[in-house]
Amino acid sequence: MIRRRCPASISQGRDLIADLSCDRGTLACLLIEKWCHLRASQRLPPGTIHSFFSMTTPLLFIDWGSTNLRAKLIVDSRLVATRESPDGIRSCRGRDFDEILSTLCGDWKTTHPALRVFMSGMVGSREGWLEAPYATTPAGVRDLAAKVVTVTSRTFGEINLIPGVRLEAPDTSTTDVMRGEETQVAGLLTDLPHDGATICLPGTHSKWVYCRDGRIESFRTFLTGEAFALLTRDSLIAGSGGPPDPASPAFARGLELSGKDGGLLHHLFLGRTEMLAGRVDADNLPSLISGILIGHEIREAVKVCPYPPVYLIGDSPAAQATATALEWFDVESATVRDDVHLQGMMVIASLIRTPSR
Repeated sequence: MIRRRCPASISQGRDLIADLSCDRGTLACLLIEKWCHLRASQRLPPGTIHSFFSMTTPLLFIDWGSTNLRAKLIVDSRLVATRESPDGIRSCRGRDFDEILSTLCGDWKTTHPALRVFMSGMVGSREGWLEAPYATTPAGVRDLAAKVVTVTSRTFGEINLIPGVRLEAPDTSTTDVMRGEETQVAGLLTDLPHDGATICLPGTHSKWVYCRDGRIESFRTFLTGEAFALLTRDSLIAGSGGPPDPASPAFARGLELSGKDGGLLHHLFLGRTEMLAGRVDADNLPSLISGILIGHEIREAVKVCPYPPVYLIGDSPAAQATATALEWFDVESATVRDDVHLQGMMVIASLIRTPSR
């Protein structure tokens, strides 16, 4: 958890509201900007900002990624129910997105007729329900809210799709993108130092994000998780095919090998020779390969995100392995176990005007 100081007086937040005379949408934008500065200087606990919006309208937050669909029901600004389905975007080709969502959460709409729906992740990609154009870096919560698009559902009516973020890197003439992670980052932005901070979101496609002044400035994606899954399933260096153990000597050996001459492809082949030489057995080979891949990821990432501590999102196996590797590299890190996706959704939703009836 990120350590936080004691919260400021609640009256400060009310004073901010009293000082503003504008429509609700503008009020939300101004309040977030002012409150971000209070949070940055006084480290208020997560959720404080949300209480000032008095979100009495029931909300449905959807995190629809490549492999999973997760739903969160918010009533009176509180999380009251969650549901999950394996119907990720990869398994939805040719299927009706509306029907999939209605099957999972349609009864919530019946119970809460005024339910507003917000979705993030690959559901807003070219392969998803409707493509939501990317916000471009630098991007803060206000920029994300401005790029939200809507799709009409037979069950839920108007659904809001949160955009991803796109980076054009002029120094390398390359493009990088994220969908879904931007919402998690949005939930953490107000907790970060404004003069620069690094966020790491480990997973299938690990993201390292550099943030400054409450915005995503730049980021880099690494195919670490997907490469590990492919290499340990059907390759010469698959070994036993079991999960890696970050506490094993083989994992540390992989981190060490990632710094040797020869590059990633050569280092991966060393998995074969390490086994032939008797230094690693088949059961520990996945740990070695994991160490090599994560080692390469970290060595490259710290070049573009050199602002410790690294705020490590979640406690998944990938996050735990990355935390172990960061400790091995003597890079300071702080694990964030808060539901930053939920916090990010709340902040973005507060900026979207309720449709007129």
